[in-house]
Amino acid sequence: MVLQTKSAVILLLICCIVTISCNNNKNMPLVPVDIDSIPTVHTEDVVMLISDSGTICCRVEAKCWDVFSNKGDSYTYLPEGVYVERFDSLLHIIGTIAADTAYYFEKKELWQAIGNVVVKNMEGRVFETSELFWNQKAPSNAVNAFYTDKPVKITEPDGGVSYGRNGFKADQSLNIIRLFSMAGDFNMEESADTLRRDTINTDSIQLP
Repeated sequence: MVLQTKSAVILLLICCIVTISCNNNKNMPLVPVDIDSIPTVHTEDVVMLISDSGTICCRVEAKCWDVFSNKGDSYTYLPEGVYVERFDSLLHIIGTIAADTAYYFEKKELWQAIGNVVVKNMEGRVFETSELFWNQKAPSNAVNAFYTDKPVKITEPDGGVSYGRNGFKADQSLNIIRLFSMAGDFNMEESADTLRRDTINTDSIQLP
């Protein structure tokens, strides 16, 4: 009889606690949660290989790797810096990309690099800008693989420097380049080891 009484008292106390808790929760405001702002995958200190049609095309290093796919169009956000090595079909490094922040849009195979973007191609040409897009799906000879409308500085292997005040476009190898609103100091001597500069119009040049 004593045990039954104790059990009844304990059960009564539990009911009181649950009732009080429920009443308190009713008075608490509900905080809406934006599901789209929460990554479906979060990884740190990432080293990843990305392939195209079964062939490895680049190696990516990032301190933080967040994948968002709540809207059906998956993209990756790299908020704490990224370093990319680009490969040819024989896995030779043909260029590098570094930036403070980056996005990678999976379906479009499009990179958006932001903040202190530095790109280097196999010949040693260096591009510096604040924002850059890289379309991996662009044909190798199409002058729309790399592009930006932000000011860009291009340093040649021979030390020549050129500027595109309104950005540039280039092919996958970053050898065919169109600078917009160009300015700079060039070594204009033509030889087998230098690039020919052909003026397209007053606002752009091409370096074939």
